Amino acid sequence: MKPITKAIASHVKLYRIVAITLFMMFAFAAKPHQAKAQGGQRVVQLSGFVTIGDSLYGVSSVSVFVPKTGRGVQTNRYGFFSLPVLTGDTVVFSALGYKKQTLVIPRNYPSSSYSIIMQMQEEAIELAEVKVIPWATERDFKEAVLALKLPDEGRTAANKNVDPERLRELFSVVPMDGNANSKVYNQHQQIQSQNRYLIPTISPFAVLKLLDMLKNGEFKKK
Repeated sequence: MKPITKAIASHVKLYRIVAITLFMMFAFAAKPHQAKAQGGQRVVQLSGFVTIGDSLYGVSSVSVFVPKTGRGVQTNRYGFFSLPVLTGDTVVFSALGYKKQTLVIPRNYPSSSYSIIMQMQEEAIELAEVKVIPWATERDFKEAVLALKLPDEGRTAANKNVDPERLRELFSVVPMDGNANSKVYNQHQQIQSQNRYLIPTISPFAVLKLLDMLKNGEFKKK
């Protein structure tokens, strides 16, 4: 990692720590009120920060709800949320790709505000293989293929097209197309070019032998 990238990451981490600290300070500094509900349950303002594991990265769009009453909210883009609940309620934290987490508000909780940092754990889900075929089962598909009957005309034409005699006849009478002609022409041009610049090789021993023969006058004797 480059020094500039490390510095930016350090500043982002410091900013998150300061933001969480200020959030917790304001939450605990909130003045309690004596709001009560039926059955002796008290209203508590639940606020918190949802992170990925033990990191400081917030998780957005996490559903925070109470199944018993159906009340709930979602975390914002930074992972913060706030929701009024009752003492004794069970709060569920749910998000796609993460394991569900639950939080129980103590029934005898004395304060009117409850602040938490919820750590979500990633969950890998392996989907089952799905085969899409136009039959109800694979067995029905095999039976349909085995029961398939081709028209007699089509079978006769297919057998005729693969007949060896017919293939030899087509090979001898069907002319070459443009691509084949171009290929043959290029091959001929390449051979002529090679023959044009071909230099014959002469053995140096044959040259020496010829000089000796000329020196000895062997050609004159004949």
